[in-house]
Amino acid sequence: MNCKRCHHVDQIHEPSDKNHSLAKVGKCLIPQCSCTQYIDPIEEIDEDLL
Repeated sequence: MNCKRCHHVDQIHEPSDKNHSLAKVGKCLIPQCSCTQYIDPIEEIDEDLL
């Protein structure tokens, strides 16, 4: 999945348990990127997917 803010993949974001995202990742690790918080592209979770 890509971040809704910076559009980079979740694998390039720093792991973080403090984040409320499904991927449990935080700021982007790309040097030129100023994204400080991963934002899930999915706004609503379908109960059937869980």
